[in-house]
Amino acid sequence: MLNLLQKKSWKVSWVSILLMTLGLNTAVLAQEITVQGKITDSENNAPLPGVSVVVKGTNRGTNTDADGKYRLSVVSSATLVFSFVGYTAQEIAVGNRSTIDLKMTQDLKQLQEVVVTALGIQKDKKTLAFATQSVKGTDLIKAREPNPINSLIGKVAGLNVGASAELLRAPQVSLRGGRPLYVVDGIPINSDTWNISPDDIESMDVLKGPSGTALYGFRAQNGVIMITTKKGSKDKRGFSVDVNSSTMFDKGFISMPNVQDEYGPGDHGQYAFVDGRGGGVNDGDYDIWGPPLDGRLLTQYDSPIDPATGKRIPTPWLPRGADNLQRFIRTGILSNNNVSV
Repeated sequence: MLNLLQKKSWKVSWVSILLMTLGLNTAVLAQEITVQGKITDSENNAPLPGVSVVVKGTNRGTNTDADGKYRLSVVSSATLVFSFVGYTAQEIAVGNRSTIDLKMTQDLKQLQEVVVTALGIQKDKKTLAFATQSVKGTDLIKAREPNPINSLIGKVAGLNVGASAELLRAPQVSLRGGRPLYVVDGIPINSDTWNISPDDIESMDVLKGPSGTALYGFRAQNGVIMITTKKGSKDKRGFSVDVNSSTMFDKGFISMPNVQDEYGPGDHGQYAFVDGRGGGVNDGDYDIWGPPLDGRLLTQYDSPIDPATGKRIPTPWLPRGADNLQRFIRTGILSNNNVSV
């Protein structure tokens, strides 16, 4: 009987030791390690802030800081998934490494599927809950306009652009019944868009919903026109130079007012200049009710002064040019020259 109890006790002890060993191995396998590293662009080695670092198959993860660095506690058997907008996602097994640095490559195809929203944030167009419409920069230079906003005529639903016939005159733009807010590369502007060349624009996104109001305030209540300018990039084709030039002529007014050159300044047919402030005869009145311009002698603003008396010497009262207005308003020329490298 005693031997039987000893055998049972020995078996229980052996089983306990086995279970403790398995538990210790499991604890070793489940031991967490701290992984850190830096994420950079493969082309220019610039740090990438905001890269998502997630443990595959879980919701556990973090984002890189402004310097592209991250820090995350994981098990050694985990696999990290690195993803960022516009870059190819990568998966890396942790293993026994405590430092994992990564260079991410750009995915140009992925960029074509996103649109620029408020503050320059790029989002998938299918996930947006508000109306938006994009116009590529290549569509703006097919028929160049001095003001790039004029190129949006007929391209965006709900956007009314009234181009002015006058040169350098701002167009009348209406979106959702009011004037939209212009935002260039994430910065709202109060000035007009004449100082933006159509050749410098990568894309124009029109936000028709109220989403811009949350970020840009009351000024964006009628919508936002987001202008994204071109950025330098590496092209597989190599070095390229684009040169274009355009010239516009504006004759000015469609019709000219009728002018008269029979009567000069003054009133009731009387005029004589002394000081231009009423010191003479109606010399402060520059209406056209003065004497006829028939060559009579009158003191005028450019009459010579007699050194002996200090008074002006009368000169012939004649018209000073019948086509002064036509000569003043000449044909306007607007020339745009752009060179991009």
